[in-house]
Amino acid sequence: MQALRTIFSPSGRLSPQIFIVLIGLVYVAGAVSHALTVPDVIMRAGLWPFIAAQALLIWIWYVLHAKRLRDGGRAAGLAVAAAVLYTLAVALMIIVAVSFYGALSAQVPDANTASAFGLLLLVSIIAILLGAPHYDAAWLMVVVLLLLAFVPIIVAVAVTLWAATRPSVRQPAG
Repeated sequence: MQALRTIFSPSGRLSPQIFIVLIGLVYVAGAVSHALTVPDVIMRAGLWPFIAAQALLIWIWYVLHAKRLRDGGRAAGLAVAAAVLYTLAVALMIIVAVSFYGALSAQVPDANTASAFGLLLLVSIIAILLGAPHYDAAWLMVVVLLLLAFVPIIVAVAVTLWAATRPSVRQPAG
């Protein structure tokens, strides 16, 4: 019961050592959860397993950070802001995925073809970016959007590193 309270209840405190282990597991689970977006899974179950996994992981991420920040004598507001930003990024990704897979599933009956199309699109964008002979507004827009896509991840990792390095209030600083 204590283990469930540790990962689901934002009240309480969490030492830096335990925080690092648990948040590392959350990041690994987050990376693994993207396996739920492969075409075979989406064709069978839709995006619901991925949405549920992301919602659960965002909540656990917030809980661990709130406890760690509280243990470090800080308010949990930063964790709330980072979790909301990441939630908005996941929501946008889901909207794009629904649009992308919805349009392709109506045109292409084979999920592997849709996946190959997505890979070709990604390779084309990278080739255009690397081989662009001039820098026009379209190129700049693609770069800005690409950088914006990484902002929530960068913020989440930065908050994690900052929270992990805060000394516990119970222990003498220094």
